[in-house]
Amino acid sequence: MYPLTTLFNALDNALEGSMTANTWPAMGAERQPRADVLEGEKDFRIVMEMPGVRNSDLELSLEDDTLNVKAERIAAVPEDYKARRRELLDKVVLRRSFSLGNAVDADRIQANLQDGVLTITLPKSQKSLPRRIEVK
Repeated sequence: MYPLTTLFNALDNALEGSMTANTWPAMGAERQPRADVLEGEKDFRIVMEMPGVRNSDLELSLEDDTLNVKAERIAAVPEDYKARRRELLDKVVLRRSFSLGNAVDADRIQANLQDGVLTITLPKSQKSLPRRIEVK
């Protein structure tokens, strides 16, 4: 069995001429996370993948009739470790916007982040719900 340093040195030698961990620039990216938009009888739901995002990294805002979702995920090298090879981006910004129109009751929007999945519940406004009209 070879020690890890020997394996890393062999890997570095095999990749000679390509970028190594010491020469890779700090990388960042902005991405649009995938989302499902679902419609129920009394509400809409937006379900989005947010891997590695914590509640404190997540920001939801409502401007006019647009729901904005933004999250930042930072993949730092743990203390007492040296990066031998980095394939993860140092910083990823996840951003997505949804136009709500007047079909949503903006005061009752709720959001829940669990196991890397963000679920936003958008209750339908009373005006958009079907209603029965009495005939006299």
